[in-house]
Amino acid sequence: MEGARVKDSGPIRKIEPEIFKASRETPGSVIMKRWMLCLAATLLFTAPAFAAMPLRWDQLKDPQAAAYEDPFAALSGSELRSLGTVLRLRQQLDEMDATDGDRSTFEQRLRQEEAQLAAAGVPTDQLLSQRFEVAKKRAAASLAGNKALAGRDIEITGYVIPVQEPGSDEVIAGYLVPEQGMCSHMPAPDPNQMIRYRLSTGWRAEYVYEPVRLTGRLSLKTTRQEITLLDGQVDMIAAFEMEVTGAQSLGEETSPDPMSRIWKFFKGPVPENSWKHK
Repeated sequence: MEGARVKDSGPIRKIEPEIFKASRETPGSVIMKRWMLCLAATLLFTAPAFAAMPLRWDQLKDPQAAAYEDPFAALSGSELRSLGTVLRLRQQLDEMDATDGDRSTFEQRLRQEEAQLAAAGVPTDQLLSQRFEVAKKRAAASLAGNKALAGRDIEITGYVIPVQEPGSDEVIAGYLVPEQGMCSHMPAPDPNQMIRYRLSTGWRAEYVYEPVRLTGRLSLKTTRQEITLLDGQVDMIAAFEMEVTGAQSLGEETSPDPMSRIWKFFKGPVPENSWKHK
């Protein structure tokens, strides 16, 4: 039995629907589309590099230098004071003559302080033997800035202390600190918590401790300067410098108590020489 025969209709032709024919791209359109995709990808991946990175003050610290064990950190304020008293009494007794009439009084006070610390579980001798090593680590941690931020464009909020530079009539430089009142009514912050800035914009501070948001390029450079600020001479040590390209005053609403007497004093007229450095 012969199988069914298929009629030979000639070479098979590719049938292409009309919709595909209409949407067929020309070489020029393909090149244009690829160019636009490359441009979009370039903008997508390069734009963040030029954006200022919002920064918190704690991020300025060198994480490696800050990662040290501080056995004194767990002590309460009263325990720290008692430990200091023990150290002072021991030093005074070492300098006293054995026949000194006050020696017994000092010895009795020393025993009382040592007993109180022992009752609280404080290892007095161990801590006192570590004080110099811990002090070195604290100093290193306070000076060390985060190296990863060098050369970065950042945005940070703080309070400005304007400083008039020698030979300049304009106040285009100063210091940014994290809290209002630092360096005058409060101790100066650690060097890696202070930024010396220089303005490249038309913005100028209206008063000391004006709250602002600064934008600019950060550099890791330690500077030291003595200035006259409200209470007298202040030694300003900053671990960072910043070339400011943008500044925004945040206004009085950022102050915890805008109507406070201290706040009014800060905003009031400032003596001409209070911004000048020595």
